[in-house]
Amino acid sequence: MACQYDGEDLQIAFNAKFLIEMLNAADTQEVTIELSTPTKAGIIKPSEVVEGEELLMLVMPLMLNN
Repeated sequence: MACQYDGEDLQIAFNAKFLIEMLNAADTQEVTIELSTPTKAGIIKPSEVVEGEELLMLVMPLMLNN
């Protein structure tokens, strides 16, 4: 998966099944994922917006054992 990231290094994990379901629901080639800290939810939004429709998805991170 190609990505463009702007910010400090961040180690975060998500349930792959949930993430794939959300990405499929976006119905676009590109999405924006907003992250703040490894313990807070991420927000996924499609890059292309369909007129009259707004899609905002919340994905909770998994706890990592370091």
